[in-house]
Amino acid sequence: MSMIFSLVIITQFESGPTDLYNQGNEYYQQGRYAEAIAAYEQASKNVGSTKIYYNLGNSYFKQGMFGKAILNYRKANFLSPRDKDVMHNLDFARNYRVDKTSARTSPVMQVLLNVFRYLSFYEAEVVTTIFFVIAAAFASLFIIYRRSIYCYALVVASVLCMLFFISWQSWAADTAARHAVVTVSEVSALSGPGEDYKEILVIHDGAEVKLRETRGDYALIQLPGGVGGWVPAEAIEEIF
Repeated sequence: MSMIFSLVIITQFESGPTDLYNQGNEYYQQGRYAEAIAAYEQASKNVGSTKIYYNLGNSYFKQGMFGKAILNYRKANFLSPRDKDVMHNLDFARNYRVDKTSARTSPVMQVLLNVFRYLSFYEAEVVTTIFFVIAAAFASLFIIYRRSIYCYALVVASVLCMLFFISWQSWAADTAARHAVVTVSEVSALSGPGEDYKEILVIHDGAEVKLRETRGDYALIQLPGGVGGWVPAEAIEEIF
């Protein structure tokens, strides 16, 4: 496991979350992981941060709570998709899952995902807006002056705007899909929203699923590959 981020004062935090974050770092360094988790969780209620989620993931991993670790690494990865420490620890934690089911992605699709997920959701949103404004400006200049250079610039800016828009929307589709992680040791997936329904399969801590529907105290989830069922809603936590 990579080391936690060094104890620093984070300028964008308010004093409360900063103190909690730094206190969590101290607890972690002392091996007091349960107390570190409590401090980081409290800090995360006020500020969503890659560093907080990453350190939370590390703390939960040390406690053997792999579902919670994966959940927080996924949150950190959403905010900072290029962070190698986050990606490494996420892959490392996944190796400890009982359920090894994973989605099958073609090599071509995986390359496209890597390209379009290079920027985070928020970065892609900002860059898309910038290139849209640039494209609109060149369109106006071309209409006014009818010079070919403005037409070429418009085409380039429009293509870049479209590429970054695809990146942005790929993240948007991911958040809309309602991804979740099983955070209990094991749970029975049932054929309906109630304990009297037939058991379909048993799902274990750390399984990454899609949340399809909620009904009362139950949630309909789907594993990679399409199989799924109804589980108590408290057995899973949404990533986004």
